[in-house]
This record gives sequence, C-alpha cells and structure tokens, in this order.
Amino acid sequence: MKKTDREELKSKAADLLKEAFIIDGHASSLFDAVNGLRDLRKKEETGHLDIPRLKEAGVSCQVLAAFPDQRIRPMRACRRGLIYSDAFHSLAEEPGVRIILSYADLEAIKETKELGIMFALEGGEFLEGEIAVLHMFYKLGARVIGLTWDERNELGDGVAEAMTKGGLTRFGFQVLKEAQSMGMLVDVSHLSEAGFWDVVESASLPVVASHSNCHKLYAHPRNLKDEEMEALRDIGGLIGISFNPSYLAGGGEITVSTVADHIEHALEVMGENGVGLGSDFDSFSGPGPIPSVEHLPVLVEELLKRGLKDEVLKKVLGLNYLRVFRAVMG
Repeated sequence: MKKTDREELKSKAADLLKEAFIIDGHASSLFDAVNGLRDLRKKEETGHLDIPRLKEAGVSCQVLAAFPDQRIRPMRACRRGLIYSDAFHSLAEEPGVRIILSYADLEAIKETKELGIMFALEGGEFLEGEIAVLHMFYKLGARVIGLTWDERNELGDGVAEAMTKGGLTRFGFQVLKEAQSMGMLVDVSHLSEAGFWDVVESASLPVVASHSNCHKLYAHPRNLKDEEMEALRDIGGLIGISFNPSYLAGGGEITVSTVADHIEHALEVMGENGVGLGSDFDSFSGPGPIPSVEHLPVLVEELLKRGLKDEVLKKVLGLNYLRVFRAVMG
C-alpha cells in the first residue's frame, strides 16, 4: 500500500470513529481497581484502558464487569460484589462520566458527549442464591448479568463443566426471567452449551454473548458455533467479538487481522445487525492484537481495507449494541 493510501485509510478511520457511537460490551478493568493495582480515574501506561484513555479514544459507553475471583469462594460473594460496585461508582465522580441506568441515558450521552459506563456482573455467584440480591444489584446500577463464569454456580454450568453436559438450574431460569423483566441484559458468554440453549429457548428478550468469538475459526469451548450464532440472531441478540488472544487462535501470530477474521465470519452468520465489540480488555496480560483502547483505529483501518462499508462498521462499533439495549431496557 502506498504511503498516500495508508494516510488516506488512517484519515478515513479517524473520521469514522469520530462519527460513530462506540460501545464496548465487556472489559475486566474493575479487577485492577478493587485489587489496588491501579486507579482507573488516572491515565496510566499499564492496563488496557482507564477513564482518560476511554475519553481520548472516543468511546461512548464502556461496560465494566465485576469478576467472580477466588476471593468470593466459597463465601462472601455478595460482599465482593459490593466492593466492585463501590469501585464502579467512584469512576462517575470524574467530570464527564455518566453511569448508564436506562436507554434514555444512552440517548442523552449522544448529546452531552459524556463517557457512559455500565456495571455488569460476570457470574451469578454474586447473588448467593437469592433473587433479592439481584434486585439489590439492580438498584446499585447493574444492567448486565452473565449467568456463569467458567465453573458451575447456583445458576448453572459454565464452559469448564463440559463433561456434565449441564445447563441452567431452576434458580438460573428464575434469574433469567427476573433479570429480563427488570430490563437487565443477559449475557451467555462463559455459559455451557446446554445452558446457552436453555437461555436462547427461554428468553423473552434479546441476549448477548458479550465477549466470545467464532468456533468455526478457532474451536475453543468459549467460542460460539455457527448454529449458536444463528440462534442469537433469530432472537435479536448479538455477539461481541473479543480481543483476548486466548479465544482468537490456537497458535501462530495473532494480529489485528485475526480479530477482523472473526468479525467478518460473525457478520456472515449473524448479519450486519448482530455483531458488536466485547474487547475483554484487562482480562489478559500483554498487549494482545489490539494493545489498548487507543488502538481501535487499527482495527477500523483493517476492516475498511477489507471493504466493509461505513454503515456496517458503525453498527459493529456500537449501533447494534444500542439496538439491543433499547429492546431490553426500553
């Protein structure tokens, strides 16, 4: 590619990102905050994102997840979730940051140009078997819930429990129904295959796989098979493509081109309305194929180079997530 062509591509990507409403459906950065590794309110060279860098990158809304780490096992899960919630709310003390509690909030930040942040629970462990705790976390701002992480919990089996072939428990079905009735987005990433089908066949509203990739390109249990993506598509859901190298390929060099391959395949299966971004930033060490949030232009350049239209790219960057949030949050 000639220098002038590269410059033109960079310029086009920069312009598109300025116009786009960008939503990243999953990052694990709160783990660093609650464990005292860094202050997400300050710009730092470590980690994949923080509030200043999200603003500089032009991100419109970032979903930040509470992770069910070893400290919550076998007890104190709810307490740990409250610590995550406190860390999340502290971010909104920064100027120009707004907690997203409703679809109206998402519409509002289009005008105010504030950075929206949304709180997610990455695993039903935090509920400790009580629907009342789900209600409490909703009141504390949680608007996304992943039913499991990799292991089994009171809601169902995660992907690491493949030998049991277990799906959702009775409590898992109860949480699915109650979460959707309140306007919480249900996330099936990390859920077992049987659990995935339990959710898709029982859901009354769209659900997402917030940070998963394409099983056909890399046969990892965390990735979705084509028939699973088709099922998500058919209920109005989406897949958020992850930048985590562990789910992109099994070996060799993993680059931004690898991420683009997964996006293109997902678009082929899901259609242009069913694909978003779920970076999974700060869940993996090292730079990865997209080293940090500031490097989103590199991905956009790669997709433009492959011939994706601006309108499709804007959907992938955030408009598809916006559609899902509108359907779920009302």
